[in-house]
Amino acid sequence: MKNHIETDLVGSKKAPVPHISKISLSLRVSFVLIAIGSVIAVCTYILYGFTQSLLKERLRERLQAIVATAALQFSPEEINAVRGIEDVGSEAFRNIVGQLWDIRETNSDIRFAYIMRRTEDPNILEFVADAESLLPFEEADVNGNGVIDPDEELPMPGDPYDATDYPVLRDEAFYYPIAERDLYEDQWGLLMAAYAPITGNGGDTIAIIGIDVLVNDFRTITQETLLPFVLFIAFLFLIIALLTLILMRTYRERIEAMREIDKQKDELLSIVSHQLATPISSAKWYLEMLQDGDVGKLTPKQGEHVHSIQGIAENLTDLVSMILDVSRVQLGRMQVDREALDLSEFFKEILTVIEPKAEEKKVKFSVSLPEKLPVAMLDRRLMRMTLENLLSNAVKYTPENGHVDLNVKVEGKELQYSVKDTGCGIPKAEQKKMFTKLFRASNVLDVSGNGFGLFVAKGAVEAQGGSISFVSAEGEGTTFAVEIPLIKPDSKQN
Repeated sequence: MKNHIETDLVGSKKAPVPHISKISLSLRVSFVLIAIGSVIAVCTYILYGFTQSLLKERLRERLQAIVATAALQFSPEEINAVRGIEDVGSEAFRNIVGQLWDIRETNSDIRFAYIMRRTEDPNILEFVADAESLLPFEEADVNGNGVIDPDEELPMPGDPYDATDYPVLRDEAFYYPIAERDLYEDQWGLLMAAYAPITGNGGDTIAIIGIDVLVNDFRTITQETLLPFVLFIAFLFLIIALLTLILMRTYRERIEAMREIDKQKDELLSIVSHQLATPISSAKWYLEMLQDGDVGKLTPKQGEHVHSIQGIAENLTDLVSMILDVSRVQLGRMQVDREALDLSEFFKEILTVIEPKAEEKKVKFSVSLPEKLPVAMLDRRLMRMTLENLLSNAVKYTPENGHVDLNVKVEGKELQYSVKDTGCGIPKAEQKKMFTKLFRASNVLDVSGNGFGLFVAKGAVEAQGGSISFVSAEGEGTTFAVEIPLIKPDSKQN
């Protein structure tokens, strides 16, 4: 009596299904939103800095124009006439101070206006005049304490000014109009300073004029300019957040759908295992009884029909076994029953099955087999499943007058064999799917197949600690290479 189909319940161990709880999904959403918020915050900060720099540059250009125009109003002779404190009462000094005061009065934002010249020390400048140099005591005493404090003292002609920390004032201001690149803050508010050279009749610079302008509204203007961008970014964040929530919800629904599909798959496999395998085994048993004459001798015609039905039953047996093997591979439950397997006899046994198929297909079948192969602890069923599948496919997908080559060798403690054909080959774009379930190349639609063979063959090889690989070129053929470690029969390894 032939062996019956294995009927182990493949659904007894559930296939791994992605599990996304509501809590973990919420955490993922939170992380995504935090990441998006962080990116938006960084972008806002960068945008704010860019906006501030742009507005500051426009402000510098405006102040440079103002101070350059103011420098043209002064007489070089009068500036040269004011040298020290003794010139405070001179007409030239009063004229210069008056002009500086007028410059201040024309623009309420100008807080200071002054003129300075160089000294022998490049880091030390000296005052010529200041717009407030002639203020009365009462106005100079800003805090009204009856004393002119150090920070209230008015600069006088010849007073030194340390320009060491102001490279723009020390180096650039004597050559062209320039504004400081940074704002500074004091008791009056936020200010920016600008300078321009005052030239003599010969074109040489005799002094510079400086103005310090209040720009207290600079930050307000920057923020107002930035506000539309911030609102747009906030709106964009809300849209992205909404889309993220929708995407996460869709993802969760798909996971639930996959779980339901997996459940249905287990139920289907259970049906295959119990509802198909057992009846097919019973049918084969009764067919064998008929063929053996247990219920009476059959006529030749009846014998032919029984033989045909038995072939169909064998095909059904193979299909059910294949489905069960697919499930075992997917669940990681491919059982390995090692036994002492004579590889020489094993390969001869396989060849007796493949050679007639190749002859019928008119395919040239070449075999390179060592005279003697070792006996090793291997699973006969899994070995047969892999090799017979590879050879059958090679013959099936190779056209008439094509070639199929089997090359077998032992290297060290490893069995290596390759199956090469001159068939249709696999398109390069589809090769990554070669060992997946139900995969069939787009260029072999005219050849029958179920797409399970290579998936199961790979699982059978890997279950025994081996590996399988391939190279293929469309229109030229495919070569599969299998490597399986060999365990001696006296080894304790299972």
